[in-house]
Amino acid sequence: MDIGLGNGFRNKFAEAIAKKDISLAREYMQTFYSSMFLIAASIFLIFLCINPFLNWGHILNVSKSFNDNLNLIVLVVMGLFCLQLFLKNITTVLLALQRTSESNFIIFLGNVLALIGIYVYGRFCHSSLMSISVIFMLSPIIVFLISTVYYFKIYLGHLLPAGVYIKKVHLSNLLNLGIKFFLIQITTVVMFSSDSLIITQLFGPKYVTPYNIAYRLFAATLTGFTIIMTPFWTAFTEANTKDDKAWINNSLKKLVYLWVAFSCMVLVLLYFSPFIYNIWVGNKVMITMALSAQFAILAILLSWNGIFSQYLNGIGKIKFQLYVGLFQCVINIPLAILLAKYMNMGLMGIVLATNLCLIVSGILLPIQTSKILNNKNLYGIWSK
Repeated sequence: MDIGLGNGFRNKFAEAIAKKDISLAREYMQTFYSSMFLIAASIFLIFLCINPFLNWGHILNVSKSFNDNLNLIVLVVMGLFCLQLFLKNITTVLLALQRTSESNFIIFLGNVLALIGIYVYGRFCHSSLMSISVIFMLSPIIVFLISTVYYFKIYLGHLLPAGVYIKKVHLSNLLNLGIKFFLIQITTVVMFSSDSLIITQLFGPKYVTPYNIAYRLFAATLTGFTIIMTPFWTAFTEANTKDDKAWINNSLKKLVYLWVAFSCMVLVLLYFSPFIYNIWVGNKVMITMALSAQFAILAILLSWNGIFSQYLNGIGKIKFQLYVGLFQCVINIPLAILLAKYMNMGLMGIVLATNLCLIVSGILLPIQTSKILNNKNLYGIWSK
């Protein structure tokens, strides 16, 4: 929803800091925050106009016996989301400053507060979808707001935006890079957010539960790997600005060794997954080993792709990634429907479709990385 501005800002701001150009860094900060304020406000106003014409019960395939006002719930969630979209910028700023642990800790606190809030409210009050939605969306907002005030008052006062002001040349720089990030994000959203809708339409909402439980288990393993990888984005930006290819090569090798260890850990988790499911949900939800195996492969492929996308994102060479992502996006949904419905693979077929798409980028992105670092056959799309 930020049209890729967050990632564009992360690269340009990191470059300005690496060059010790505080004035330029402050101007990028001003433009970024002002743009995000206008984007968040515009999204909410547009949604406010179109929401009355949307039938969310039909869109989400909800039973007609469901009594809550879904249109009102979605409107409230969208309003809080837009506020969250603006306040969450502090985590992007911290990532650009290579303060990754602090950025992740802020998000962690927001999730913990939401978990506690939903648990307490559900235990002592009459819970509803509206109350759960508000608690879930409002909790991170409280953490983001407190964090923003804290960091700009204590550490970032010299970069504090003063009002809403956008410098066109900086906005153009952010958008030139950010739009490409935005399109890549859209392809990612389509690939990974469409699965639940496909399952709902093909098999019914109840089948989303086993899919999400298995997904959550193996996605949790990615958290640790992602925490380790995240600082490398900005570090690669800084190293590329200083033309330090030796450091980049060495870092990529270490990340590949780490990926091997991570993959082994995922396979161990796969072996013990039936015991974990039994402790977690008992016998209320049946999750096959085949489905778990596909999610294990998904985690391994995502982590492998992540190593090379972090480097390419950091140096701004993302056009090739965009073309690969568009290809994956186009084939993922029809492939998922083909495997799940017409080849009778069920939920496993939907995850398998995503894995087959990820294999494509898992082969092509390392090739592009190698060509860039070795200045070998660097022409055409490989150089972009």
